[in-house]
This record gives sequence, C-alpha cells and structure tokens, in this order.
Amino acid sequence: MEFSLLHSLVYTSTCCRPTNFCARQADMSGPEANDQEKRPAFLKVASHIRNQIRSGELAEHAALPSERTIGERFGISRMTARRALIAVEMEGLAYSAGRRGRFVSPKRLTYDISRTVSLTADVDGGSQELEVEVLAKKTVQADGLLAEKLRIDRDEALFEYTRLFLLNGLPAFIEVEYVVAKWFPGLFNHDLQQSTTLLLERAYGTQSCSGDITIRMRALQEDEARHLGLPTYHAGIELEQVICDATERPFCYGRQIWRGELAKFTARALVRGERPGL
Repeated sequence: MEFSLLHSLVYTSTCCRPTNFCARQADMSGPEANDQEKRPAFLKVASHIRNQIRSGELAEHAALPSERTIGERFGISRMTARRALIAVEMEGLAYSAGRRGRFVSPKRLTYDISRTVSLTADVDGGSQELEVEVLAKKTVQADGLLAEKLRIDRDEALFEYTRLFLLNGLPAFIEVEYVVAKWFPGLFNHDLQQSTTLLLERAYGTQSCSGDITIRMRALQEDEARHLGLPTYHAGIELEQVICDATERPFCYGRQIWRGELAKFTARALVRGERPGL
C-alpha cells in the first residue's frame, strides 16, 4: 500500500550487475594515469567491473566472475578479489546468492511513497513484472504496539497477512499488514495476490487518503532472510506505514522489509505558505 506524504524523501539503496569479464585496462596517460597507479588494486578492479555493468556489457542477473578468476586475470590475491566484489555489491550494482555467487542487480524498482495509487497496480502498468505470493494469513489480537498504531483497544481482533513480492522473478521484499477485522469482514475470502489498496477500496469502500511512513535500515531475521535469499542478519531496508481513510482514521498498519539493492524510494514535498526570499 502507498499513501500521501507531506515531507520530502528520496532514498536510493545500493546494488550491482555482470557477464563477459575482460581484464583490459583503460588507456590512460598524464595525471589520471598517476592517480590510477596510486589506487589500491581492489578499487581498480571494482572500477573495471562497475564500468562493465554501467555500460551494459554485463547484463542484469549475469554472474560476476569468481574470486579465483579475477585473481588470475588481474594478478591479485583472492582476498583482494573478494574486496573488489564486496565493494561492487556495497554500491548496489550486484547482489549475492549465497554459494551460487554474485550477480548483476536488476533495475531498481522506483516506489513513490507520496502517491495514493497501489504499488502493485503501478508496476503492472510498467515494464517490470511484480508477482505476489501469500505466505501466511491469520486472525490475531492487537498488542500494545498495534493498538497504538491503529488507535484501537488492546486485544482487538486483527487480520494479519504476510506476502512476498518478486520483481522479475527475484524476491524483492516481504510485507506484513494488519487491518481491523470488524471493518473488513470476510477479507480472507478475497484473493490477496493483488493490490490490497484497491481491494479494500473496491470491496469495502475504504480509500487510502493519508498516512505516516518511516524508513530505516535493520538486519534481516531468519525467516525474512530465507524468503529473500540472503544471509541471516544481512542489512535490509524496512518501510513502516500507517494508512488512514478520509476521516483520518487509521485502518491498516504494515511493515515491508526490502532487499536494499532493489529499492528506490521517492516522495514529492508539499510546501505550504509563502517561500522565503532567495
């Protein structure tokens, strides 16, 4: 789900990309060549891979060369090769798939959190394919945190559902949402492999009009890491949101945990009153 936001926010996380890997070096002379000579070997290799990715020579989801291959081609140790690969991954140009190695990151999904349209519906209309898998759904009672977020009584019945979103076949983020059960009877009889923003509007007449959002970095828990194909405690981006209807009544609380290399969050600032003079 998405909603209006009155503050400016642009968050671009990091990630990477790979294919034919050649050890050719750029032909440089003069001061630039001297600067190149002074750079650590792992940074030179990382720069070479980065250029291949950005030029399109290494395609999305292509496998990056192994530490051994890089070491042999550049005449460096495997430790130095590993540092180069990690540097590329930390820039967001590549992602790790455990023992399978590292791969070129796909194009980031742009998530405009100031729009009221559904993320799922928005992506469906573009060039990227977003699939939704329902991992779990159940009825729970509101604890202290959920009661505060939704402004309801503690122990109020809530519908909780967990979904996995895949971007062009790659796990992108996990979402857990809670809605007040008495306001949306029979919700679990509907197909949850769609935009719940549009579902709640069409089936129950509840429109998302405003909300509060918080974005933070945190470590992935075991189940989250397993579904996203990442190591436990790997860094992820958490997006927390409370969505309100036209009367400013909160009706949905959700948390999304994203693979950092696939996320790009944007928002439009609404400035009220007169602007100060320049």
